[in-house]
Amino acid sequence: MRIPTLAAVLVLAFAGLARADEQKPTFHASRTETVTAKVKAVDQKKRMVTLVNDAGEEIKFKADERIKNLKQVKKGDVLTVILNESVDARILKPGETPRIASEGSTMATAPQGSKPAAYAAKERYVTATIAAIDKENMVVTLKGPDGNTFPVKARKKENVDKLAVGDNVEIRTTQAVAVEVTTPKK
Repeated sequence: MRIPTLAAVLVLAFAGLARADEQKPTFHASRTETVTAKVKAVDQKKRMVTLVNDAGEEIKFKADERIKNLKQVKKGDVLTVILNESVDARILKPGETPRIASEGSTMATAPQGSKPAAYAAKERYVTATIAAIDKENMVVTLKGPDGNTFPVKARKKENVDKLAVGDNVEIRTTQAVAVEVTTPKK
């Protein structure tokens, strides 16, 4: 299993944050982005949808057959998409058993006859090992369970000093997306 890209980029930025109650640094980062667009046109027979955002930019696409409530979508409806990504990393304590790498997902959709809506989330756990530390350049190299390595630039030297080659890093990433079509209130 590969260390997810978001984690590879962010995980040892945890060397920038240390909690006072822990000897080793931890890291948490998340971002949420919301995008809205108005339905400009819907061709139900061809399943073609045209959206327009607040800047007037248009996008046209063919709605997948899995969108079971396309018939409920009308011109003027609003599509809202919320994307959330997060990554948490912590150094395991000596003797603490690393988690087995795992991945799970969940998905839900609106009932038949409702406006289209869906939610999907994926969560991954992986334990990497600190394979090398370049204190001068503040670069920590992680080695994943498959042997792949990822150099990561740390932010704070005092936290890099708290790390050791061989430390295990537990990484949890979450990606979630929610999509909803609503009729604007008049």
